[in-house]
Amino acid sequence: MKSSNNKRWKFAILGLALAAALPASAQMKIGHIGSMSGPLGALGLDQYDGFMLKVEQGGGMLGGQKVEVTRVDDQGKPDVGLQVAKELLERGKVSVVVGITASNVINAVFPYVVKEEVPLVGTNGGPSPFAGEKCSPWFVSTAFQNDGPHEAAGQEAQNRGFKKVVVITPNYQAGKDAVAGFKRFYKGQLADEVYPALGQSDFAAEITQLAAAAPDAVYAFLPGAMGINFIKQYSQAGLMKKYPLLSSFTVDDITIPAIRDAAVDSLVSSHWTSGATNPESQKFVKEFEAKYKRKPSNYAVQGYDAAALIDQALKSSPAAAKDKKELMKAMRAAKLASPRGELTFERNGFPIQDYGIWKVVGKGAGNVGLELQNVALKSHRDAYVAKCVPKQ
Repeated sequence: MKSSNNKRWKFAILGLALAAALPASAQMKIGHIGSMSGPLGALGLDQYDGFMLKVEQGGGMLGGQKVEVTRVDDQGKPDVGLQVAKELLERGKVSVVVGITASNVINAVFPYVVKEEVPLVGTNGGPSPFAGEKCSPWFVSTAFQNDGPHEAAGQEAQNRGFKKVVVITPNYQAGKDAVAGFKRFYKGQLADEVYPALGQSDFAAEITQLAAAAPDAVYAFLPGAMGINFIKQYSQAGLMKKYPLLSSFTVDDITIPAIRDAAVDSLVSSHWTSGATNPESQKFVKEFEAKYKRKPSNYAVQGYDAAALIDQALKSSPAAAKDKKELMKAMRAAKLASPRGELTFERNGFPIQDYGIWKVVGKGAGNVGLELQNVALKSHRDAYVAKCVPKQ
């Protein structure tokens, strides 16, 4: 194996050592793939920390089984993601693959893992092809199908009577799904569609472009560091009050500490935020903050729920510990009590869930929070499941 590949594998072993001192005689090996560095690094870290919180709460066990978790960094790059996935399966002999942050990475990893008939539990990216014609019985997601939050945003824009909206989103798979989802529920005019490069940090030209369209509102999907830079520049340009901002994965629990009151009065479409007031959510937030000294994001919930789903499946079916097909069957059939509410799963593996609209509100001294305004889409099913006829 090439030197660079050896370095990646050494990082995987190091990730295991740092993750938790789990017993060497572990019965189930789990590989965690995420973007742990680069523009999406904070997202990948929350996915991983959420997953490990549940593992550690079980004393290093899920469903009564000892587990060994190997963490690898895909660097947000499809070729790296595929390489580390192969290493996990071929050298690591993992029984389950969990995680994956970026949609362009899962595009590369998904076909390989499911072809090998290894359970893949997605905790973020949910590209439309894998929800429809290319779905697989070896996949389940504790996150969302990519279009979902954007469909809810489109419905909210429609409900608010916006006649003319500009959308801005990165030029990659999840960005294309975002626009498709928004259009599906918004029936007004899209005055413009703006596509900056993934990872871009300067939005001066794009802000000039969207202002020139003079819209009723702007809809933004700019995850991670992109969202921080965009919101700051949008606010500094004086546009927050002029053109109402609706967003998904742009203003969230990861970016808010950096954005602070620059995002006040904007609206956020999401299936969960730390502002949720139900008891299960408050308990999760408290436990995550105690462990990691920061607020959890939806990415952390998605990771936590992945571990909870494996835990529940193993408890409901003792055979699932040694039978991968039985494990997939048990996960797909689960009714999971999540901090965001009960999750059930479609035949394409994606969850059926609510999508809410949250308002960014000032808390004083530059601090802000998220308050639920309404549920835009309740018990929402994705748009592609009818095209899913998985091979058994």
